[in-house]
This record gives sequence, C-alpha cells and structure tokens, in this order.
Amino acid sequence: MLENLKYVPVLRFRTEERRAFGATAISDKMLPLVEIMQAQNRNRDTISDFRDEFSHLNTQVMLDFPLYLRIQNNTKAAVSQFILMLKANPLQRVQLYLDQRLMTMENLIPVVTYDPTIPYVAGILQQQENQLRPTYGTIAFRIFHQHHAQALNEIASCIRDGDIVLYDIDEQHHQNAVIRQTYPLIHQTLANVSIKTVLIRSAIPRDLYNTHLSHGSIVPQADNGLLTDYSQLGFDAFGDYVGIKKDDLTDGGRISPGFIFYSWQSNAYYGYNGIPGQLATFDTVITPSVVNSTVWNQFGATHRENCFGCNKIYRINNSIESGQNQAKWKGIAFGHYLYTMEEFL
Repeated sequence: MLENLKYVPVLRFRTEERRAFGATAISDKMLPLVEIMQAQNRNRDTISDFRDEFSHLNTQVMLDFPLYLRIQNNTKAAVSQFILMLKANPLQRVQLYLDQRLMTMENLIPVVTYDPTIPYVAGILQQQENQLRPTYGTIAFRIFHQHHAQALNEIASCIRDGDIVLYDIDEQHHQNAVIRQTYPLIHQTLANVSIKTVLIRSAIPRDLYNTHLSHGSIVPQADNGLLTDYSQLGFDAFGDYVGIKKDDLTDGGRISPGFIFYSWQSNAYYGYNGIPGQLATFDTVITPSVVNSTVWNQFGATHRENCFGCNKIYRINNSIESGQNQAKWKGIAFGHYLYTMEEFL
C-alpha cells in the first residue's frame, strides 16, 4: 500500500466537498485526509455518514478530529461545541476512533495529533498511539511547525514501519527559510523506520475574499508551488485543501459571488467575480466568463465530461441547473482540482 502516493487531498466533512469527492474516482496516487469538525451535520451522525461514504473507497482514508482550529466568538456553534470538547480532553479523540463503526473499517487510518495553539503536552502522542495501535496497523502522525521538535522526539519512540507523518505548515510558504530548516529534522529523527512523509500547506489564504479577485486574472496570493517542489524538499507526497480555502468555519459574512478556477498548465488559480449581493451573477457573469476563458479551453472534452466541477459549470451554462448558490461553487472548485490531480499528477 501507498507505494504510489503523491497527493493527500484534505477535505472537511461538509456537504459540497463530500458530494464532489464522492463523484470523483481516485487511484492509489491519492490518500484522502478527512477532517470531522462536528458531531452532527443536519441532524445526521457524522461518524455514521463517514463510514457509509468512505468504507468502500478503493483507497485507504485518513480521519482526523482536528485540534488545530482556533475557536472564535463567531465560530459555528456545532463546530465550537465539538472542538472545545476535544481540546479540553484530547484523549477523547481516541474513544471516537474506538467506536465500533470506525474500528470495523478495513481502510481507515487514524490521525494522532496535538493542539498547536497551546503549550505542548508531553506524552500526548504516545498515549494516543498506545491506545490505538492494537486496533489500527497504520497510524498517521500530524505535526505542525509549532512544537515540531518535541513532537518528533516523542513520535520516534512509537512510530513503526508503514506509518505516515503529516507535516502541516498551514499557510506558511514551503520555501520559507525557517520552515525549510525543519524538513531534515523529520528524516534525521525518524531515520530508523520506513514511513511516508507528507507536507501539507493551504495554497489559498484565509484572508483572500471574492471581492479581491481580478476578474479573469491569475490570483497572485494563491501559490500552488508545493505541487512541483515537495519531492525536492524530501517528501513523498504533498497535501492541500483541494482548490479551496482552509476557512475558519465561522458564521456571518456578506454573500459576494466569486470563483477560483485552477489551471494545470500554469499551476495557477484564476479568479472570477460577480456583483456583491447578487447571486444571479454566478449564472450571468461568472459562468460565461469561465467557459469562454483560456483556462477552460486548456482542458479537453473528456476532462470536462468526467470532471465533477466542469460538468457542473457546463450544466449551469446550459441552464440545466442553477448556479445561484455560493456553496455549490466551492464544491465545483474542489471537484475540478481533485479530478485534475487524478488526471495529470
């Protein structure tokens, strides 16, 4: 397993990402990392839904109940309640993985991690690994730039051949001199085991809003260079949030139509925006601009037919379905990027 791994798509367990992912056939070059941020979604149990959707995947799947999220006053209530419960007692994550519905999944890899927003708690990774190892043969260790040295020293005492290390640098640039100094430490500290290492970076910054986009132009704030650099930096694979932002899961905000469309040819994102507050401009401005763009024409008919995102754009452009839904366009961006990685990577 994992011999062909190149890419880790990171997806929050939300409706549009799930829909796009479920409509895309992936191969063993990918190993998805799913983040569950709340106990229920639309009154449905998330663990049950996760098992239903991912237990029959033709690849393995990593599952994280993240601790990294900073809870703010406007964080969605269901997210805040769930994540604060885990932050108060991180070992509760172990009990979630020992739920019978997850334990019986043959393709599940649990993620052992810590909260990078607080001082490091010694022993937290070993405790999780010790309780999970009897059930799960492969474990993924998710570490951050914060406390990475302490985490690696602890991981060295319990990691085994076949495990995975996920180094999540958030939005920090992968070529940053300070960050680059930490890469050799991973391999030096864990030199005695045969593992897979993955560098994860969110390519699209949180503070990029649709109103910042220049219609039809490259989005300079979004840097996808990790795709071409991860191997020379010493990693087996790279990960990102699949063509969309790693948002803070907050309430509020004005509806401002916009769309970011990935170009494989230039490894860049192109931005399109409509008129703030006018959802109809998803259909009347953004859609025709995309289908008449150079980027759209870089992808052939086979891609546009099989790609979840491009097929949606085609249907909207031909008035088969409405595009007047901001969340739908997030799914379109996600689906297009995911299929593009599967097709060309």
